Amino acid sequence: MLAKYVQRGHSIDYTPEADVAAGDVVIIGDLAGIAKLDIKAGTLGALALVGVFDIPKATGDRTAIAAGTIVFWNATDKVVTTTVGDNKYLGKTIIASTDDDAHARVIINVSRDVPISAAAAITDPEASAEDINDQSGGTASETHQLAAVGDTSGADQSGAINNNFATIGAEYNGLKDDVEANNGKLDSILAALRTLGLIAAE
Repeated sequence: MLAKYVQRGHSIDYTPEADVAAGDVVIIGDLAGIAKLDIKAGTLGALALVGVFDIPKATGDRTAIAAGTIVFWNATDKVVTTTVGDNKYLGKTIIASTDDDAHARVIINVSRDVPISAAAAITDPEASAEDINDQSGGTASETHQLAAVGDTSGADQSGAINNNFATIGAEYNGLKDDVEANNGKLDSILAALRTLGLIAAE
């Protein structure tokens, strides 16, 4: 059968075999999740797969972690670590932590290839596209502008190129309309949840 949409994936259902406390890091295979609330053994709960969390780290000499560092979860000591070994990938730190800091601030499950500037901007609700720096190695103009199209056929390609841009523009406008419509629906859902007292008012 064709794939069927289930949920956004920011969190997933989880039924633990043993009690789980709110804030516990839970590893399922190679997937890291963090319990949002206490979950009793055998009871359905939820794990967050997206977000920024202050997660315990070791303290003492040479335990500082720089911003943008790939970190792993040491399930034995229950701390963030930069050591791979048998530890599972957790995410990236978004600010530096010192030897004395007992926690590291981590954006979990972010791709290892995502620049830290982009990771930090993702977590900031006030961030704009301008906050995400280009770290591809080129200047912004060289990186993001379309390269010139060379005419190798001897014929004028401008008409075809213009048609392609027109098609891309129409598709963009359609996607933009879809996003705006979905945002309106989401606002209505959030308003209803606030009215019911299920989430905090703004």
